[in-house]
Amino acid sequence: MGAPARRTGLTVKTVRYYSDTGLVPSTDRTSAGYRRYGAEAVARLELVRTLRELGIGLEAARRALEREASLAAVARAHADAPDLRIRTLRQRRAVLRAVAERGTDPGTPAAATAPAALTARYAEVSGRPDDAALRGWILRRLEVAAGPRVERYRPLLARINGRPAPPGPAPVFGWFTAALRAAG
Repeated sequence: MGAPARRTGLTVKTVRYYSDTGLVPSTDRTSAGYRRYGAEAVARLELVRTLRELGIGLEAARRALEREASLAAVARAHADAPDLRIRTLRQRRAVLRAVAERGTDPGTPAAATAPAALTARYAEVSGRPDDAALRGWILRRLEVAAGPRVERYRPLLARINGRPAPPGPAPVFGWFTAALRAAG
């Protein structure tokens, strides 16, 4: 196992795990019982490593290796995951910057500009007036989006699709919910 691990940059433990789970079967064993891997097994290890580096789960990698799904289909199914993660990270960055600039407590007067900017942007995008009705509408959606059902659903959906679970937006939505409530 040491040689294929060195050739692929994987750890011996990872090669053993992939072999034990059937992703990369060994070709035979030495007289001492050590596993041997041929060129095809090393190529499979390299493909699994590459797919994992791209955030593709082991089940989706197995389907591609067993030709149950084409590599293109697996890639297509996972192509949007980075965009979702980037959007989530941008939301977090925006909130962290707003908190850093205005203070950590969403109820402080200095933090009140963040919900005002948020509602103004929503009003602009949706073509609605920036009023109490819009703030109530945003607040209801933030409360649902930060709720425990959504937080349980998102990782489940990622797992079903063989994707890594993206970070949840609950802290971001929670902060804005508190800030909107404080702003009145």
